[in-house]
Amino acid sequence: MLIIRGVNVFPSQIESALLEMGGTTPHYLLIVDRVNNLDTLEVQVEVEERFFSDEIRELENLTGKIAYMIQQAIGLAVKVKLVEPKSIERSMGKTKHVIDKRNLN
Repeated sequence: MLIIRGVNVFPSQIESALLEMGGTTPHYLLIVDRVNNLDTLEVQVEVEERFFSDEIRELENLTGKIAYMIQQAIGLAVKVKLVEPKSIERSMGKTKHVIDKRNLN
């Protein structure tokens, strides 16, 4: 669980929202950072191969839909970045979905 701007965020909530969408793979990465004392959340999502041959407008529409679905699921606006298939690192065993860049000391 992550606490971002006072909201409890479970990666499983984001995963559920992504699985409801079409056009994405189940591979994603959450990057938490702190900018000007405000926590930010970026969600990197792998999209299906067919989206990288389509036009930019379709990618922008997909990005907007994903951002909306995640906002409905967790109650926070997030930045969504679409990445190419197989670009998010795979690991044997438990997959790491969160990179926390905040210095919470």
